Amino acid sequence: MTVVLAGAAGALDAVTFFVFNEVFASTMTGNLAVLGLGLGLGRWLSSVEALCAVAGYVVGLMVGTIVAGLVMHRLPWRTAVATVLVVELVVLVTVGIGFYGFVSPEYNTVRAVVLVTGGAAAMGIQAAGLRYVGPAGTPTNFLTGTVTNLVSAMVELHRPSWDSNSVLRIAAFVCAAGGAAVVQRLVPGAAYVLPVVLVAVAVGLMARVVRVNHGGLLAGGPQFRDLTRLAENIERGSEHGSPADAGHGGAPVPAAAVGSAVCGRVVGPDGLGVPAVVTLLDDQGRCVARRDTDDDGRYHLRPTAAGVHTIVGSPDPDQHATTATGGAGGGVLWPRATTVTVSRPRRGCPARPVVHDLTLQDAD
Repeated sequence: MTVVLAGAAGALDAVTFFVFNEVFASTMTGNLAVLGLGLGLGRWLSSVEALCAVAGYVVGLMVGTIVAGLVMHRLPWRTAVATVLVVELVVLVTVGIGFYGFVSPEYNTVRAVVLVTGGAAAMGIQAAGLRYVGPAGTPTNFLTGTVTNLVSAMVELHRPSWDSNSVLRIAAFVCAAGGAAVVQRLVPGAAYVLPVVLVAVAVGLMARVVRVNHGGLLAGGPQFRDLTRLAENIERGSEHGSPADAGHGGAPVPAAAVGSAVCGRVVGPDGLGVPAVVTLLDDQGRCVARRDTDDDGRYHLRPTAAGVHTIVGSPDPDQHATTATGGAGGGVLWPRATTVTVSRPRRGCPARPVVHDLTLQDAD
C-alpha cells in the first residue's frame, strides 16, 4: 500500500509541475525554496504559487490528523488510516471535477490554483494518515528522510541493514512521476487520472487489511468485530473469551466503574499474540487498572472515569521469551504506550468499548 501511495505522490507532483509553473503538490521543501527565492528576487507570482501549495498541504495535514484522531477514539488504527485515505480520494476526485469540468481560457489561472491547492491538500491528508503506519510512520510523499535513513543504515558500521520497502517507495515515486510526464506529453490532461487510480487502489488494499486483518501491515491482527463481541461477553459475565483477571496484583473491577471498557490485543512484530501485562493510567499518571492478557494477547480493562487514558503494554517476563517471536529464545520486546479517550455512557445508551491494539517492537 505504501509503495502505491508513493507512486500516487510522484504522479501528482508531475501533473502540478506542468500545470502550475513547476510547483509540486507534495514536495514542500522545494516549494518553500521557491517561496523564499520569489520573495528574495521580487518574483511575487512565484511566491504566491508556492504559497498556494504550502497552504493546501498544511490544511490537508490538519484535516487528516483530525480525521484519524476522531476515528482512533473508537476504532483500531488500521480503520483510521483507511478512513483518511478515503477522504484523500474524495478530495482528489473533487479537485479533478473542478479542474477538468470547467475548461475555459478565462478560468485557467483559477483552475490551476484549484488543482495545486487541492492536490497539495490531498497529499497533506495522505501524509497525516501514513504517520500511523509503522513504529515511526512511513512517509510516501516526502522522501528526503527515507533516502537518508536508507543510505545511513546501509553503511552503518555497527549493524548495516537494508530496507526494501524504502527502495520500492523511492522507485515507485520516480517511475510514477516519469509515467505521468509521458502521459501528459502524449495526452494532455489525462495524467491526472494516474494518481487518482493509484490512491483508489491503495484504499482497496487498506480496506482488505481492515476486513481480514492478516497480511500487509500487521499480519494476524484481530478483527474489531470479534473484540467488540469479547467485550460484550465480559460485560454479561460470559465464561467464553474472557481474559485473565488475576496476576500482578490486579484487583477486581470496581462496581462503580464509569466509562467505556478498553479492550484489544497485544501482538509482537510478527502479528502473533503476546502474553503481556497491560496497565491503564489516567490523565494524572495514576494506575486505574492492571491485568494480564490471555495467552493470545487479548486484554480487557475497565476505567473508573471517563477522559484521556494511557495504555501501557509490557511483555510478560515469564512467558514472552518462548511465545513472542514464535519459538524458544525469542528476542526481547520493548513495552508500548498509547493514549485513548474513554467516553461516558449517555442516558439510556451504554458506551461502546474502546478497542485498541498494541504492537510491541523488538529491542534489538
